[in-house]
Amino acid sequence: MKIILFFMTLLFCSNAYSAVDYKKIFNDRDGCFIITDLSSGKVISEYNSARCKKRFSPYSTFKLTAALMAFEKNVFKDENHIVKWDGVRRDRVEINQDLTPLTFMGLSAKWVTEWIMPQIGKKAIKSFLHSFHYGNEDISGGLKNFWVSSSLKISAHEQVAFITNFWNGKLGLSDRTTELAKKTIFVKKLGKNTELYGKTGTGCLTKGCMSKAGKMLGWFVGVVKSDSKIYAFAGNAADLRAQGPPGGARMREATIEIVRQMGLITE
Repeated sequence: MKIILFFMTLLFCSNAYSAVDYKKIFNDRDGCFIITDLSSGKVISEYNSARCKKRFSPYSTFKLTAALMAFEKNVFKDENHIVKWDGVRRDRVEINQDLTPLTFMGLSAKWVTEWIMPQIGKKAIKSFLHSFHYGNEDISGGLKNFWVSSSLKISAHEQVAFITNFWNGKLGLSDRTTELAKKTIFVKKLGKNTELYGKTGTGCLTKGCMSKAGKMLGWFVGVVKSDSKIYAFAGNAADLRAQGPPGGARMREATIEIVRQMGLITE
């Protein structure tokens, strides 16, 4: 009887979520993806586990971490705090203006992260990263770039753990900081009753990939929230051929397709 119940449980678990055609979704990218039930921490789907355990530069996914530090240290007063533009004209004209935590995250403006880090300071940054268990916690690459193709590295597994602890208020931060940061990473609704939260990240694997088609590494990490369930996810993918637009945006679209195929989007 116990054996029968065991196999019935396996059958139920395997049918609880629809199968995902990961190979088709990633196609010409070397990708990985992991999604967990946020309340229990159980993995409900994982693709390319070996890659999910490998550490990569977090790129712009680190902006969530930067925002958490900024809210906790009152560098950001609230989600509408005005961050004055530094006057430096960059290639992306949309970021050449005053920004708020909301627009900083939405536009993924690196100059704001660069503005935040010196105000937090090396000692506090190291302390935050250690308490967050954030990857290798290495900021030796310097305050301007340690999270971009530099010293700081993190795996998809570690990203999911970080996102889970953040969403559950278990990073040792104030409730206010947690709730403000959640507002900044809202992406959009998927259907009528499902919300997507997250942050993309893109890095070049070939020179000049941001100005022309090239090989990129793309991240997307975050949360899918419905009326009854919340899931934490992280995924990254490296292009096997030159592509565009940014890899992070393509990883976000891949994630939406994955959760759609899993049947997690409620109407």
